[in-house]
Amino acid sequence: MRRSDAVLLMLLIVPFVILISRAFVLQVVEYKSHRNYVESLRIQVKSLEAPRGRILSRDGVVLAWDEETLIAHATLATDFDEVEKIVGVERKIELVLKGRLTVTQAEAIKLQRAGVYVEKKYIRKYNGMAPHVVGYVDTSRNGVAGVEKQYDTFLKGKPGYELVSVSPSGRVLGRLLTSSPLPGGDVILTIDSKLQQYAETLLRDSKTKGVILVQSVDGEILALASHPSFDPNVLASGVEPRQWDRLVNDPDAPLLNRATSALYAVGSVIKPLYAIAYLETGEDDLTIDCHGYYEYRTSSGKIAGVYKDWYAPGHGTTDLRKALRVSCNVFFYELALRLGINEMKAWADKFKISSITNIDLPGEVEGLFPDPAWKQRRYGEIWYPGDTILCGIGQGFITLTPLQILNFFNTIANRGTCYTPHVLLETFDPNTKVMEKVESMVSYTVDVKPKTWDFLVKALVEVVSYKDGPADEGTAYQAFKGARFEVAGKTGTAEMGRAGEKPHSWFAGFSPVNKPQVVVTVLLENAGTGSEVAAPMARKILERYWELRE
Repeated sequence: MRRSDAVLLMLLIVPFVILISRAFVLQVVEYKSHRNYVESLRIQVKSLEAPRGRILSRDGVVLAWDEETLIAHATLATDFDEVEKIVGVERKIELVLKGRLTVTQAEAIKLQRAGVYVEKKYIRKYNGMAPHVVGYVDTSRNGVAGVEKQYDTFLKGKPGYELVSVSPSGRVLGRLLTSSPLPGGDVILTIDSKLQQYAETLLRDSKTKGVILVQSVDGEILALASHPSFDPNVLASGVEPRQWDRLVNDPDAPLLNRATSALYAVGSVIKPLYAIAYLETGEDDLTIDCHGYYEYRTSSGKIAGVYKDWYAPGHGTTDLRKALRVSCNVFFYELALRLGINEMKAWADKFKISSITNIDLPGEVEGLFPDPAWKQRRYGEIWYPGDTILCGIGQGFITLTPLQILNFFNTIANRGTCYTPHVLLETFDPNTKVMEKVESMVSYTVDVKPKTWDFLVKALVEVVSYKDGPADEGTAYQAFKGARFEVAGKTGTAEMGRAGEKPHSWFAGFSPVNKPQVVVTVLLENAGTGSEVAAPMARKILERYWELRE
């Protein structure tokens, strides 16, 4: 073989041997490491958060919404020197320590080139109005109170997904496929923002714990203010355990929705119930002579107890209409004994007065209207006539929520028909463009004679309009005199039985008298008499209601 041929042969063989050798190293010697590398380039599925639906008032004020934000995440491929050039030293340190950083759109584009993974997130925001109605979400964006919890599934939407290829170092090499999230639906509430804001201002300025409820006669809640209140933004963004403990153990209980979840002695606002029970027996001739106190005597004539009227000089000759107008306790002591606790309980059950109203808010509690069987179970004691006497003026064991009192007066305003209270007006699905309105629903009806309703409503009108001496004047006359609108209602003063403690102050009523449109309930804790405190506040909220409709 010639030398030139040998050189040519070597030139042909050597590269081939090198190629074969390299292939052997890659496929045999380094097979495992290269296999791990290739497999590490697998596609990853990342979840895309769905924007939560808005919560709006009936007049278009946005009460809760999502704010879009971009979150940068450090990866193994992150070039922190480049990151520092983009966001500065302090924010780079935040990214290093926390692994995430909120960035702008312009920063996000640059950071992605520096090996930073950027994802879109949403932060829940609230304007602070009606927090006990709107509620709030937790850090996982799940509704935990109010409408946020009640309609959580509709508000949430559905997350999307994206397929991304990621290098072994964690760098996102590309987005291969994206399935966009479906945004949550909008919830429009029955709340009137101007009326709600005014109710909250009244309570805040009173510096008193309490509730204002305003409802249309068909069940729509126009205002629900519970005081003290809280800032849902603080809770949605996450609170430290110590701060949370302070909040839930606060003696003023700002998280408590007092309208639906707090029980109170009701005082005289319940007296219309006993008037109905008495009138439905076919009698209306009971008349007493009120001397400012009531002596309960045994069958032998022995005085077993003396019960005071709120008006010490006494109301004099008093029939049922006057008793309602002046809230004569002595009359209702006698009436309660004539009816008996079982008849009183039967009528309370007809009006479902202590039952859950089924409002579309979480956390509603049952009230209590007692009877002898309940007392035996609860205390192992028999029922005494004194228990019946106290129930006759809304004291003793009776405890109800302000919403249950509102429900009762809704039934009176509608003359026997009670509409279920609700805060949802309509919903809008942005994906289907479908708007659905909520229809009002009848909760229950009570069969009562028309003349009973006529008598009762006239008596409740006199509560706010009858002017006479202190023994005969309507208990809410001073609060409502000169009002430019019609109203019928009842005051209540619920004694707490503790020395030096002011009573709870109540007013419940409706307006106008014929063809009522609106029902209102005001409760103020330890504030004084219903005539002096709750009734004037009820007038203010009703004045605002009618101003907004002029």
